Parts: sequence; structure tokens; C-alpha cells
Amino acid sequence: MNLKKYVILYIFILSLILSACSPAENRATNEMEGIELKLIINKQDISPDDEVVAKVILTNHNNAQKEIFVPIPKDTEEGITAVMVERKNQTLWQLLNPQNTQDIPNIKERSFYDYVLVQLGANETIEQEFRWNKELLNQESREIVAANSGEYILSAFILLDELNNQKDYYEPEKQLISILGFTVK
Repeated sequence: MNLKKYVILYIFILSLILSACSPAENRATNEMEGIELKLIINKQDISPDDEVVAKVILTNHNNAQKEIFVPIPKDTEEGITAVMVERKNQTLWQLLNPQNTQDIPNIKERSFYDYVLVQLGANETIEQEFRWNKELLNQESREIVAANSGEYILSAFILLDELNNQKDYYEPEKQLISILGFTVK
């Protein structure tokens, strides 16, 4: 091998080592059909006194307006995405309400009972924050419980399907989901 190949191999190995040693990511991004869903949490390790803030950034990389649907029950505030916290490997979860006080004109209307219609202009980016109060719903007992130390999953999701009618059971074909893991100490 000549020197140039050794330098390229060295740089490649060094970049692998540095990426393995870097701290855990506090962001997740996923993209489908030109729509990007980015989820960011303010801290990877949460102490009892920390505020937990999740930011969602939704970007349309297309040159045309796109409509997305957000699965949000009617008793939950409308947002640009659905955001959920759940305790890893347990039936404890909470659907988060958005915390922005400003009006987001992209949120158009409720589309049926459990969906919110959001319109994204061509090449437009919008964002919204969600805060977690460190409480969870115990799915079995239906009681609200405080979050204990352990591993948690934060997820944001939207649908890219065109919804034309409300069905009793609907399995989406195009789901865009971004998922992060974090720890409560």
C-alpha cells in the first residue's frame, strides 16, 4: 500500500474511534417522502431537578406543499406531531402536550376525531416544544405515577397517509417516527 492509502485508512479508523467515544446522542432524525421529522431532547441523562424539554422540528424538503396528519386524541392539545414518553419495557407512558404559546398557522383543523391536519409549505420548517412533567400513566391501573429512575423512550410521530374518512380501525401505511432513548437518574 502506498502512503495515501494508509492516510485514508488511518482517518477512517480514527473517525470510527471518535464516534464510538462520543457521548450519547440527544437527537434523532427520520425522513420519508421529503418530510423530515427531527426530535431533540435537552439532556440525555435527567436528574430529579432537571426540566425535560423535547423540541420537534418538521421540515418539508419538497418543492410543493404537503399535508400530514398527527394522531392526537381530542382531549390532547393540538401539535405539529404526537410526542410520547414511555418507560422502557413497562406499560407506563404519557402523551405530551405542546408548550408553545404562539399560534402555529400550519395546524389547520381536526381531521376526524383522532387526527390533526398540518400543512407544510414548500421547503418550510416549523418547530414546537413539548415539556414532560415526569409523570406517567400506568396503563394497567389507569393511575398517574411519578417517573422513577431508569431508561425511557421519547418518540415523535406523524402520518403521511391521505386520510379521507374515519375508520374504526386504521393501520397507517406511511408512518414517520423519530425515537430517542434517555435515562432518568
